[in-house]
Amino acid sequence: MNAKNGDVGSQAAGAAAGADGEQVKEHLRAARDAAAQAARARARQARDWASSQIDDLQHHVETRPYTASAWALGVGFLAGVLLMGLIRSTRR
Repeated sequence: MNAKNGDVGSQAAGAAAGADGEQVKEHLRAARDAAAQAARARARQARDWASSQIDDLQHHVETRPYTASAWALGVGFLAGVLLMGLIRSTRR
């Protein structure tokens, strides 16, 4: 009789552990879904920000083409000087 009571107790403990395991799995699924939704929201926000920055740059270039060209020329010149300096320093 004692053995039977012990078996019933271990079965009940196993069922409770199984229910807890299912609850943990459900919480993990919910956390995964929430994290995926947050990542999609951040990606959408970053895409919107980048799009607005590109639109602003395009508007600036269209309204002041000579200034934008001068900036582009200056940045290109500095990039060339830095690149040549790096190339020359590695040859030594």
